[in-house]
Amino acid sequence: MIYLICFLVVLVMLLYLIGYGRSIGIWTVVLTSSIAIGNGGYYALATSSNLQEALLANKIAYVIGVFAPITIFFSICNLCRITLSKRVSTILFSIQILIYLSVCTMGTKYTFFYKDAIFHEGSTGVYLEKTYGPMHTVYLLALLGYTAAGLVVSLFFINKRTIVSRINIDMFIFVDILSVGVYLIERLLHLNIELMPVSFTLSIGLMLIPLTKLSIYSVNNINIFADELQKTAYILFSKKLKYMGSNEKAEEYFPELKNWELEEKIPGSGGRFNTFLRQPLNEFVREGNQEKINGKPYRYKDQICTYEIGILRKASKKNCGYYIKISDVTDMINENLLAEQ
Repeated sequence: MIYLICFLVVLVMLLYLIGYGRSIGIWTVVLTSSIAIGNGGYYALATSSNLQEALLANKIAYVIGVFAPITIFFSICNLCRITLSKRVSTILFSIQILIYLSVCTMGTKYTFFYKDAIFHEGSTGVYLEKTYGPMHTVYLLALLGYTAAGLVVSLFFINKRTIVSRINIDMFIFVDILSVGVYLIERLLHLNIELMPVSFTLSIGLMLIPLTKLSIYSVNNINIFADELQKTAYILFSKKLKYMGSNEKAEEYFPELKNWELEEKIPGSGGRFNTFLRQPLNEFVREGNQEKINGKPYRYKDQICTYEIGILRKASKKNCGYYIKISDVTDMINENLLAEQ
C-alpha cells in the first residue's frame, strides 16, 4: 500500500509541475518523472505473482536508482549557478543510460547486473533474493559518486549566500544524505522491504520548494517575456534563405506569409515583405555579417516599424539560419515627439 501511495503522491507532483508550464526547469521534470516511474515499478514489484513479473517490475523500479542521483546533482549545479557543458552532461547521462541497459538484462542469459534472482513472498509483500553482477558495482559507484559530488558542490557554496540561499543548500544536503543513507541502511540490514520510494518521495517533495522558487524568479523564466514575444513579429529562414516559419504577429504585419510554403524560397514579387525586408535580408547574408544588425525604421500606413536581422545558431554556435525581428515603435516615437514639443 505504501508504494501505491508514494506513486500517487509523486504523480500529483508531476501534474503540478506540468501545470506550472515552461517556467519549470527540465531537470526538475526529469527527476520527478523518474521517481514517479520508479515508484510505479516498486508497487508492481510488491504485487507481482511470479519471478518474471517481479523482474520486469524491478527493471522499472531501477529508474529511480539510475536516473534520480544524476538529476539531483544537475539540479544542485543549477541551484548553485554552475553551468555544465552540453558535452559533459551528455556523456554523464549516456553512462547512466548504459547502466540502465545493463539493468534490463536481468532475467536473461546475460549476467551483467544480476547473476541470479529468487522470488519470495513475505509478510511485507514480494521481494527478490539477488546475486549481483559486475554492473551492479558500477551502479553503486555512480550512486555514491553523484551523491558525493552533490555534497561537495553544496558544501562549497554553503556560505556563498549571494549566489544561493542557505536554506536551499541545507535542504539539498539533507536530501543527498537521506537518499544514499536509506539505501545503505537497506543493504547493511538486509531488509526485505524497499525504503527507496519513501525516501525519494520525501526528497522530491522537499526539493520542489527551492526548485520551483528558483524557476519562477529566474531571469530565464519564459513567462516573464511572454507579453513581449506576443507583441513582436518573428520570421525565420534557413541558411539557403528558405522560409521556415513565423509567428502570428508576423502574419499580421505581412499577410502574404500565410500563403508562403514552408521550406521553399521566398516568392519573387509582391507583398510587404519584398517591399521592406527582402533587400536588407539579402544584403545581410551577402556581406556575411556575424553580428545582428538593426535596420532603419520604415513606415506603412499609420505604423512605424523597426527590424533586427540576426543569425540563428545551434548549441555548437554554428549558423543554421537567419531571423528577422520586427517591432512596432509607433507609440514610442509619438511619445518622444510629444515630449520634445
